[in-house]
Amino acid sequence: MSYRRRGYRNGSRQQDGYLRNLRYETPKEGIGKLLEKLGEWGGAATGLAAANALARQGIPVPPVVLAGSGLVLGYVSGVLAKAAVNATFDTLKARRAGVAGAEPASVGSLATEIEQIIARLERNHQGLVGVMDRIGTNHAWLITVITGASPALVQQVNGKLTGARRSVEDACTLLRQSKDNLRRYLRAI
Repeated sequence: MSYRRRGYRNGSRQQDGYLRNLRYETPKEGIGKLLEKLGEWGGAATGLAAANALARQGIPVPPVVLAGSGLVLGYVSGVLAKAAVNATFDTLKARRAGVAGAEPASVGSLATEIEQIIARLERNHQGLVGVMDRIGTNHAWLITVITGASPALVQQVNGKLTGARRSVEDACTLLRQSKDNLRRYLRAI
């Protein structure tokens, strides 16, 4: 059997660029679009649920305002989810392409990449510290606003916001520990 007639060269067949891109782009766009839509609908549902809960407590907040803000937040989270999926697929594609013609990594290039990752972790850590501060500020403001509402609502909102702040604090701690582990590894190589 002659491999030349079938498009094989040196035992491997070159895949058509269009089909290769289609095979790559289809799951990327499909999963990204699904997460984007789920984020939008989830945000709208959360906004409506919040409006409903506040209406039951007698707080005069128009449901359209909360539903609209939930929809906007859902849209933003959906776009971020789609961007994350696209970035993941693009990174995998670049790595696969890089593996084919990869040269052995030098310690210097590895150290440079680790330093870049540490810098990103530091920026993310600082961003989360800012988020934590904003949650604290909004928490205090919201508790002041709803002080006249039912004690059960105040306690519920207080608990949720305290939990959110603790979660962000935990994320900050984990990021800092990851950064410290990477620095130890960098010193070891």
